[in-house]
Amino acid sequence: MRMFNKKSILILAILFNGAVFSQSVYVPLEFQAAYEDGTRSLDGKPGADYWQNHSDYKISAKLDPVTGMLTGSASIIYYNSSPDTLDKLVLRLYPNIYKRDAMRDFPFKSDDDQNGMILTSISAGKKNYDPKTDTSLENTGTNLVIKNIAVNPGKQITLSVNWEFKIPHENGIRMGQYDSAVFFIAYWYPQIAVYDDIDGWDMTEYTGNAEFYNDFNNYEVKITVPNNYCVWAAGELQNPEELFIPRILSKYAEANTSFKTVNIISKQDNSSGTPVFNTTAETNTWHFTAKGIPDFTFGTAANYLWDGRLSDAGGKKVFVSAAYKPASIAFYEVCEIAAKTVEIASKDLPGIMFPYPKITVFDGKGGMESPMMVNMNSGEQRIWTVHTVVHEVMHTYFPFYMGINERKYAWMDEGWTQMLSEYIQYEIDKSIDFRARNVTRYLDYAGQYDEIPMMYPSNQIRGEMYGNHAYFRPANAYNIMRDFMGDASFKKALQEFMKRWNGRHPTPYDFFFTFEDVSDDDLGWFYEPWFFKQGFPDLAIDSVIAKDDLLKMALTKEGDLPIPIALTVKFKDGSIKRAYRTASVWKNEDEESVWIEMETESKPVLIELGSQYIPDADSTNNYWYFK
Repeated sequence: MRMFNKKSILILAILFNGAVFSQSVYVPLEFQAAYEDGTRSLDGKPGADYWQNHSDYKISAKLDPVTGMLTGSASIIYYNSSPDTLDKLVLRLYPNIYKRDAMRDFPFKSDDDQNGMILTSISAGKKNYDPKTDTSLENTGTNLVIKNIAVNPGKQITLSVNWEFKIPHENGIRMGQYDSAVFFIAYWYPQIAVYDDIDGWDMTEYTGNAEFYNDFNNYEVKITVPNNYCVWAAGELQNPEELFIPRILSKYAEANTSFKTVNIISKQDNSSGTPVFNTTAETNTWHFTAKGIPDFTFGTAANYLWDGRLSDAGGKKVFVSAAYKPASIAFYEVCEIAAKTVEIASKDLPGIMFPYPKITVFDGKGGMESPMMVNMNSGEQRIWTVHTVVHEVMHTYFPFYMGINERKYAWMDEGWTQMLSEYIQYEIDKSIDFRARNVTRYLDYAGQYDEIPMMYPSNQIRGEMYGNHAYFRPANAYNIMRDFMGDASFKKALQEFMKRWNGRHPTPYDFFFTFEDVSDDDLGWFYEPWFFKQGFPDLAIDSVIAKDDLLKMALTKEGDLPIPIALTVKFKDGSIKRAYRTASVWKNEDEESVWIEMETESKPVLIELGSQYIPDADSTNNYWYFK
C-alpha cells in the first residue's frame, strides 16, 4: 500500500478519461487494482467493468413457540457475475455465535448452552455433503466454506440446505424470543457471503458488532406459525385472503389505501374472543416475496395490535405499519412517526424517494434495522421513541439502498444515518437537539489514544469507542461538510453518490471521489484529517487588537481537524455581534492562523469562540476578556 503521488495521479487521470481526485488521500493496493481493472472509476462512478453477484432464495421455515425451535429449508440459486471462476462458496451461519465457545464482542447475560445452527443436509450443484464429516466443508465459526467446486464466470449454482436452531432468549443479539409469544427473527438462514471486486470473499466472522454486508437478492419465503400468531416480514404479503377473517382483511385493505392510521388489529379485536386469523388448521403459512433486497427478517407474535397507513414518499405510496403489545403505550404513535419519517426523508434530505413499498416497526427489543423491518422496544419518553423510529427507518438508505460494507465501514452506514436523522428527529420532537447532542457525544472521545481513524476497519474496533467511530465522529464530519459546501451543493453531491451506487457496493473512495467530482473541488484537505488520521478539533483565540472602531481577532487551529469558526463579541452597551467562517477557511494547510475583522461602535467586553454545533475539544482557550 502506498500514497498516490502527483505523478501517479496524472498518469491515472489520463488513463481514466481525465478524472481528477484528491491528491492527499491514502489508497491501498486492492483499491488501486480496482481502478486499474475498470470496476471503479476515479470520478467516483462505477467502472465500465463493474460487477456484483446475487442470489435467489426460496425459504420455508417453521417456528415452534413452545420449544423455541426454528426449522428451515432453502433452495438458493447463486449467480456468478464476476470474471473469476469460484473454487469455493462461503455460507454465513450466523446462529453459531450462540455456541458456548464462539468468539463474541461482548459477554452473554447468562450461561445458556446453545448448539448454534445445525445443518441436517446440504448440497451444491450435483454434490451432496455430510455436514458432520465431509472434508470439503470447513467451518470457521460463523462461516462455512464449501470447497472443491467450480462456478465459472456468468454461470450459476444451486444450493439446497436444511437446518434448525433454537431461538435465543436472554442472549439474543438483534433478534430473539422476548417472551412466550413474541419473537423477532434475524440472522437466521444460511446466507451466501459477498464476493466483491475489492476483497474477494468476505470472510469476516460475525462476533456481534459487525453488521451488514450483503448482496441484493430475491426472496420467496414461507413462514409457518400457530394459527393465533401474526407475522410481519420483509417483502410483501402474498396471501392475506387465506390468513385474515373478513373483518381484518377489510381493515388491512383500508390501511393500504388510507393516509390516516387504521387500527388493523385493535384491542377490541383481540378481546372479542373471535379469532382474527384463519383457524381451520393448527398452523398458518405466511407467504412473502421481495426483489432486490439485502436481507430478510420477520417478527411474529400473538395478541399484538397492528396499525397501518400510507405515507406519501413524493409520488410513491409506502405502506407503513406498527405491531406492538397493548401495554406499549409509546407505540400508539409509532405508525405516525414512521410515516412522517418516510415523507420527510423522501422530500427533503436526502431527498431520494423511499425505496421500499413498505416498512414495519415491530415492538421487540433494542433498536435494530433490517430491510422493510425495524425491531425496537418502547421508549419511556416520547423523544426516545421518536429517536429510535427515525434512526432505524433511515437505515433504509444506508446501508440497504446503497449496499455498504458496514462490517468494514460502519461510519458510512451509521454515520450517515445519524446525521440525516438529526433533522427529522428535531422536526418531529424538539425535546432534544440531536445535532448538538452528537457534538457532545463526540467530544467524550475526541483525541483519546484509542480513538481510531474512521478508515480503520470497523470490525477491528471493540468497546465504547466503536460508537464514536461509527456514529458520532462521522456525523460531525458530514455536518461540517454540509456547512462549507452549502446545502444545495451538499445535497446534490449526496444524491449523486446515492444514485450512482444504489443497488451496488460503494467504498469510502467512491464517496470521496463522487463528492469531489460533483463539487468540482479537491476535498483532500478535509478528508485526510477527518477520515484517515488520529486527531481532535480545537480552535483558540490567539490574539486580539482593538483599535479605534476596528476589532481584529486571530484564531489558531490548535488541533488537527478543521472546524468552523463561530465568534460572538459582547460589547459594553449590551450589544452583540457575530462572525462566522466555515471549515474551508483552513483549506490552505500553510495557514497557521486566521484573522477576522469586525467594525465596532462600542467597547468590546468579551469574545466567545464556538457553538453548540461545532466540536471543540478544549474550551479553555475560547474566551478573551477585555480589561
